[in-house]
Parts: sequence; C-alpha cells; structure tokens
Amino acid sequence: MRTFRWALAALTGIVAFGGVVAASDPEVMDVDQGATSSGLAVRSVVPESVLVIGDSSAASLRWVPGAATALRGATIELDLESCRRLVERSCRGREGRVPSTALEALSAHGDVHTTLVMATGYNDTAIAHDGAVSMITQEAARLGYERVIWLTLRSDVDYVSPSETGNHREFAAANRVLARRIGSDMFGVETVLANWGGYSADHPEWFTADGVHHRSRGAWAFADYVSRVLAHADGRACPTPDEAFTIPDDPCPDPDATGAIADIAGLYPVVDSDILCYEIGPTRAAVCARDTHVIAMGRELGSGDVGDDVEALQVRLSRIGYPVSPATGNYLELTAAAVTAFQLANGLEPSGRADRATLVALGFEVSF
Repeated sequence: MRTFRWALAALTGIVAFGGVVAASDPEVMDVDQGATSSGLAVRSVVPESVLVIGDSSAASLRWVPGAATALRGATIELDLESCRRLVERSCRGREGRVPSTALEALSAHGDVHTTLVMATGYNDTAIAHDGAVSMITQEAARLGYERVIWLTLRSDVDYVSPSETGNHREFAAANRVLARRIGSDMFGVETVLANWGGYSADHPEWFTADGVHHRSRGAWAFADYVSRVLAHADGRACPTPDEAFTIPDDPCPDPDATGAIADIAGLYPVVDSDILCYEIGPTRAAVCARDTHVIAMGRELGSGDVGDDVEALQVRLSRIGYPVSPATGNYLELTAAAVTAFQLANGLEPSGRADRATLVALGFEVSF
C-alpha cells in the first residue's frame, strides 16, 4: 500500500509535535442543520503524527494538484482510496482496484501515529457505521492512538454509492449514529466529532453535481478544514489565518462554530479546473484526466438525450420526490414525465424538457 506523508509547516512555525489534549466533552451537534457547540480545547503538547483515512470524497487531496499542501501544522500521512468501506469488503474504485477497508488500512499503518482522522463512510450503511465506530476505535487504542476524529457526511446530496449501499438517507442516518457514539473517551481514546457536512452545507460550488466529490476549490477547502479541526483540538494557533494578510487566531477556534472560510482562493493558490490526477491500477500509473462527474449542466436536456448529465438529472429528480428508477442516463418517457411533474409543481412551463430555467430550479449549476 502506498500512502503519502506530508511534513507541512504551519504559518506559526510548528512542523511536528507529540502528545494529546484531553478536551472537555462536546455537546451533541445537530448534524443535519450543521450547528455545533463543543467544549473549549485545553492548550497542551500536540500530536506528533496524524493519519487520515478516506474514500473518494477525501481522495481529492491526492487527485487535485497542490491541494494537500493546505494540510498544515502537523506531519500528516494520507491513505485515501476510491470505493473504500469502513469494515466490509471495499468496492472497485475509479482507479481500477479494490482498496483495503478503513480497519485494514489502520492496522497496516501500525503504531507510528497518535491521531486518526476518519474521512470515509459514503460507501457504507448507517448500520455499518454503528459497528465500525467501536471496531476502529478499539483497533486505534490497541495501536496506541490517543485521539480519533470522525468527520460527518454530507447528506443533502444526490450521490448513490456502488451497489446503492449509500445514499442521502443513509448518510443522514450515519450522521445521527456518529453524533450518538462520538464525543467521549472510548477504549481509552478521545473521540471527536467534526461536522464537515454542516461546515460545507452552504458551499455547493465546492462539489460536483453529486454533492459529495470535491471540485478543485472544495479540495483546498477540505484540507484547510482538517488543519483547523486539528489545531482547535490541540488548543494551538490556526495554521492559516481566516483572511489573507491577517494573523492566525491563537488558539484556533472551532471551525464548526465560526463557519466556513469565505474566500479559500484568497488563502491558497487555487486553480479552478476539472482535471484530476489519478494513480491507475496496482502499479499506480499516473494519469491526469478530466473529472467524469458532472460539474455543471452544459446543455438543455430532452427526449433521446444520453449521458452522465441525464443520469445526474434523474438522480436529482428521484431524490426530491419525482422518481425515475433506475437512473439509466437515457432521457425517455419516465424522465420526461418526472420533469413535467416538477415543472407543474414549480410554476414552470410543463414542456417535459429540462431547459435552463428547470435545471436552475432543480439546483444545478448551468454553463449554457
């Protein structure tokens, strides 16, 4: 297994650190609304090494050139794989391999880290989360970890995982499981809930049309968020200021309480591009290609059209109560009927075609 280790110096000059803070127990956050209130972190010696285990949502830190450089203030190792599951056998990902599970990956890294960040779960059911929390935290305790940070999932999304094990309903239920289980010591390990789902809720421009996978700007925002979560948990200064040419807060406030950074591109050299750089197959051959997820709707859609954009339309319609099942990517009679029903319910001309006004009303970004 190949992973990436980033020794990234914070703006405050911290590069690597050791130890762990015993933070007060956080109140349970409302993961559906994004509201959170946590206890104040206590300043202490901070963890010397962090492991981030993630699926394709977090793999943007590998795929978007430069995005991982926004991980600052710690020595951070990334183990990010498409189609990763928590405990059950993973599915085949877009890079052409079946990755280890999160539990297997944790075990494989051994006892070299002290903080674990769990940024995976979109390929699992809520029931799987319930069991995985205990199994992964127990394994982390065996390996000597002192803190496990779990990130919530985005739930107001269209994404459906391979074999349809994960969808917006499962993601919301999984967040409720995490809110119930995370936030106190477990097996002698401090557990922390970080509400990425709530933090990113008002920034659809960070994501592709499925609402889960990051666009370039979202990858940088995600890395910045993880850095701030770690700094807040440690009670140290933020590794980056909130705005350009200002001083970082010290101690770093809880990013879930302060809200998302308004201008990520003002802090980092973000390049808005749909080019992702993958590592294909078991040899991990480097291939940079256009992201095949729908970034924005580039055309009006109607009967006879075929493509990923049609499938994205079908998934969106089904999720909001106008079922088109299965989502085939073919614009046929059932899709036209669902579009017409949506148009009638929203005061639009009932043409059965997904024109610009209809796509905008459905919440899509359009580029025509």
